[in-house]
Amino acid sequence: MKITEIYKSVIKRTDIWNYYNKSLSAPNLTDAEDCCRFITEFIKYSEKTKTVLFDGIRYLEDNDPCRLNHIVSTFFLGLWLFKHKNNSFIHDVIKNELGNLDCFHNNIDDIERQFTYIWFMATLFHDLGYIAENKKDGEAISSHRIPFDNSVPSFYSNVYEQYYNYREKHEHGIFAGLKFDRDICNIRSFQEHNDQSNLCWRKELEQLYHYVAWIILAHNIWMIRDDEKYLVNYQKFGLDKLILSSEKVNDKFIEYKIKFEEHPLFMFFCIIDTIEPLKSTNCLLKVDIRLVNDKIIIKSNDSVYRQKVKDLNKWLTPTIEDKDRVIINLET
Repeated sequence: MKITEIYKSVIKRTDIWNYYNKSLSAPNLTDAEDCCRFITEFIKYSEKTKTVLFDGIRYLEDNDPCRLNHIVSTFFLGLWLFKHKNNSFIHDVIKNELGNLDCFHNNIDDIERQFTYIWFMATLFHDLGYIAENKKDGEAISSHRIPFDNSVPSFYSNVYEQYYNYREKHEHGIFAGLKFDRDICNIRSFQEHNDQSNLCWRKELEQLYHYVAWIILAHNIWMIRDDEKYLVNYQKFGLDKLILSSEKVNDKFIEYKIKFEEHPLFMFFCIIDTIEPLKSTNCLLKVDIRLVNDKIIIKSNDSVYRQKVKDLNKWLTPTIEDKDRVIINLET
């Protein structure tokens, strides 16, 4: 399906994206100013503006407006794939993962609706920490600690501080994940006793905030193969857990550390963050995306975009290039 048709089809389904059921108009995904408006209004309706990251919207508008298009496109593309009408593979695996969270109390119907809530937080906030990338001296890492709850592989909890130092404190994901968790939990604590709010602020929601925070924190921590040029630097900073074997069998890498059956929401997020086309190409007519069984198939005559998708093979999951198509295997 052409990506333009995907956007049209999911935007029409306001029931799956307009979580707060407010007069929130759909965005023009190719208009950075309108994407800025959409992100701002969505977060305002969620009553989550009292966070350092909310200021990140204005920062991107002034310094990297195209990233606002990417953020909103990631939100809608992920919803389309999760709610795919003819293939429930992604939907069912992620729904099963979320069903293990105590905050849902095995309420399947609640998981179905709350996915939009989880996805909104993960996507609309994930790139709002870019001020940490562009400050001359970086941004000091927060002393805040996020309770670990298995939304990402456990090794991330042992390497993110070293990785932040390796990046000389210029890493937006780690900065954003820590700020998100600290600020949103503080907002919840205050709003729980605010009679003026009509939203739910029960204590159990903090489990979801932690879950999302780890996804935001980990999404930009890069793994490398043991034959890449950055190997010595990774070893110097104690990032051995982020080094993958370059050994291949039948021309395929044998080692990946993120598995869809173990951390499906995180892997799904990493894939969508990569294949979302507005970050890589200006011509949406060049992109076609389909979900076939446990594979995402992308067709494009834009070689730069296609290479970026293919490179998921280097760190996340096997990909196969077939002429102008790249096939992403969700199960390794």
